[in-house]
Amino acid sequence: MNLSRQLIVKWLSQKGVGIASASNKSLLRYSTNSKPFLTKNYVKKVEPFGKIFVDIPGDVEIKTTDPHKYSGENTLIVNVYSKNKETPDDIIKVNMSSDTCEIKSVQSDNILQGIKCSIQAPPRYDVEVKTTGEGNVDVTGMVSDIINVQTEFGNIYGSKLQGQTISLSSSEGGSVTLKNNIQGDIEINTAKNGTIDAEKCMGTKLDISTESGNVTIGSNYCEAATFTTADGKLNLNNLHMDSTVDISGTGTLNISCLDGSLRANIGEGDAVIQVARITGNSSVTSNGNILLKIPEDSENSISLQADNLNIDKTIDGQYSDDKKIFTIEKNDCKFDVKTEKNIQLTRASWMDGLNLQKRSG
Repeated sequence: MNLSRQLIVKWLSQKGVGIASASNKSLLRYSTNSKPFLTKNYVKKVEPFGKIFVDIPGDVEIKTTDPHKYSGENTLIVNVYSKNKETPDDIIKVNMSSDTCEIKSVQSDNILQGIKCSIQAPPRYDVEVKTTGEGNVDVTGMVSDIINVQTEFGNIYGSKLQGQTISLSSSEGGSVTLKNNIQGDIEINTAKNGTIDAEKCMGTKLDISTESGNVTIGSNYCEAATFTTADGKLNLNNLHMDSTVDISGTGTLNISCLDGSLRANIGEGDAVIQVARITGNSSVTSNGNILLKIPEDSENSISLQADNLNIDKTIDGQYSDDKKIFTIEKNDCKFDVKTEKNIQLTRASWMDGLNLQKRSG
């Protein structure tokens, strides 16, 4: 590199602009503080039902068309932004028909850094999005048959989504954050340290899995829910209906309000479970410590088995001769809890009871 080019590169770097070697024909990459440039704009009247396909190595935003700006909801708008003003027009291809919108990249990922695709569509459009690299995806307000989002390192954000099938996955450590109600047959999974945070899930089925990432659920009303992790923390604040938990490694379980049935297999991690009501025969098997809180008016039969049992003196039940089994015999559904370590059984406090009433209502 000659002296004049070195001086130019130094000046550009001071301004927050990077330049790649000419051999790979990369474009100038502006800093994250640069205002993005609008490179493509499409507005088209479409059918109320259709499909969106996106496959790019950049950010994607999908939301419903603003009815105050466009008469009715049958308008499709696509805007493509770039941090580089000189981005060629042909690196992103947009094909639109009356019921289909397809957006794909036609250049290598290193040229497409800083690309964002913003889409406004009728709410009943199906959504299929795939991003590579660090491309994030944000989907809001769609009522679709299919919502399918896949990222690598990028994060997934969703709000007010309804779909017969909702599938959200990140393969290289991106996280998933869901606000407001998410309703449908829902599958969410992340890899590595990717986390999952959902406010409220409703529908027929919920299937959530992580590797080492934590899971936080505000409320789950799906008919059947499965939560799987190896080493993540499962913070399940309000569980209704039928739930299954599988923790294979050192991950922990915290259920702050169980109003349904539960089957849990836990590895080495500890568990805290606060019961509002058991509506079906349930079980917990663990190699870690367990703290179980039950309400004052519990009508469930309970069987506890552990090397060490610590039972609140106000709770009536019967010990085995070796003091390793404690049972409460009642007429309602049975709750079996087993571990090789310690089980502590307590009454939920007065404040816990108030919180449970609020959560389980």
